[in-house]
Amino acid sequence: MSNHKLFCIMGETASGKDTLTKKLCEDTGMKAIVSYTTRPRRTNEGDTHIFVDDSVYEQMKDNLAAYTEINGFRYWTTIEQIYDNDIYIIDPNGLETLENLGLEDVDLCSIYINVPIDVRLERALYRGDSLEDFFSRNKSEMKQFIQMKAAGGFDYAISNLNEDKAYAVLKYIVEVETVQN
Repeated sequence: MSNHKLFCIMGETASGKDTLTKKLCEDTGMKAIVSYTTRPRRTNEGDTHIFVDDSVYEQMKDNLAAYTEINGFRYWTTIEQIYDNDIYIIDPNGLETLENLGLEDVDLCSIYINVPIDVRLERALYRGDSLEDFFSRNKSEMKQFIQMKAAGGFDYAISNLNEDKAYAVLKYIVEVETVQN
């Protein structure tokens, strides 16, 4: 029996994770996990998460596959979602909880989307984030991404200064990894 391949896309806020994942799903028919979160929906944000309150988390907490907290908000997915999807936008802490589950029939491939902070800030402001929200989220994520990068805690890294080039590299990685599975 072959393992289920799950592509785990990581990157700091405003690195282009959602944009690249959406395009990959549209082009390939792959499905991305829509994770749960207790954070409020951003202005003009689509269906990037299932937005819920803490009471829903309390009801689901015994069935979590990956979990993280950023800026005091919870983010998680269920084990069923892992098996029903191909791509998961996740942070290093969430990836660590997923790896610690020890799901032997799930093959994780982690891809880090790398974008300098000045470019991410420009993108965040363009999408409607405030300076305060961007820097608060960036600060909240900083430690886990510094540790991940120092430890080489990913299989691939992609620079996303040019969306078309980043997408081409992402698609190539997925094609190569899918053939190997």
